Amino acid sequence: MAEENEKKEFQINTEVDPLTSLLVSDILNKNNITDDQKANISDDQRRMILKLVEDLQKKADDFVQQQQEKKRQAEAAKHVEEVAPEPQVRPKRNSLRDRIQQRRDAQRNND
Repeated sequence: MAEENEKKEFQINTEVDPLTSLLVSDILNKNNITDDQKANISDDQRRMILKLVEDLQKKADDFVQQQQEKKRQAEAAKHVEEVAPEPQVRPKRNSLRDRIQQRRDAQRNND
């Protein structure tokens, strides 16, 4: 009975987690493991495969969460910029009249 519980532990429900199924099948295909050879995998090897898959899943989930957090932060920063835009200060421009007056003054000082 203990063996049955251990074997149930190794069964992966593909309806619940298709990503796990995809990862396991991809690993097995890369290593050229056929269906006949799958039946001969020892319990230790199955545990190692499951642990590997769980680690990959955790890393993938963490990566997705980090990307979502970066998006949220970028959107929040964008929203803050939209809410309180900094006023743009234009440099004071001299009018034509002021420039002509400055030129006359400069010519008078030179003479």
